[in-house]
Amino acid sequence: MKAVNIKEFGSAEMLEIIDIEIPAPSADEVLIKINAAGVNRPDIVQRKGHYPPPAGASPILGLECAGEIVEVGKNVKQLKVGDQICALLSGGGYAEYATAFSGCCLPIPSSLNIKQAAALPETYFTVWSNLFDRTKLKLGETLLIHGQTSPRMRGEPTDD
Repeated sequence: MKAVNIKEFGSAEMLEIIDIEIPAPSADEVLIKINAAGVNRPDIVQRKGHYPPPAGASPILGLECAGEIVEVGKNVKQLKVGDQICALLSGGGYAEYATAFSGCCLPIPSSLNIKQAAALPETYFTVWSNLFDRTKLKLGETLLIHGQTSPRMRGEPTDD
C-alpha cells in the first residue's frame, strides 16, 4: 500500500510516498480502507520531530481518518466488514489502510460526508471523552473552557 513517510524531520517537503505492507488488525482492532484523513496540529508537530508516536504505534502520520472496514479482529463484535466509519488512530492515517482500536471508531453521521467525517475524531473524541466519559459532565452543570488558538489562527507567522 502507499503511505506518507517522514524522510527527515522538518517542513512538508520532507514527506514522501512509500510502499509498505498493509497492517494486520489485532484481536480488538479493525482494518480500515481509508477514503480521507484529517490533518491536524499534532501531525505537523510530529512531522517536525517534536511529538513522537506512542510506543508500538505506526510511525506514519495521521491521527484520524474515515473509510470502510475491510477486516475485523476476533474480539470485535459491534462493527462489521463494510461499515463506513471514522476513527481516532494512534498513527497511520496517511496511508491507504490503517488499523484502529474498535472502541475508537464511530459511524459517520448522516449530516457529514466522508471527507468531513475524517476531521471529526481527533477533536470531537477528545472533547467528548474528557467532558462526558472522564468528568461525567451532566445536564444543568456549568463548564468553563480556557483555550487558545494556534499561532496560525492568531495570524502569527509560522514555519509550517
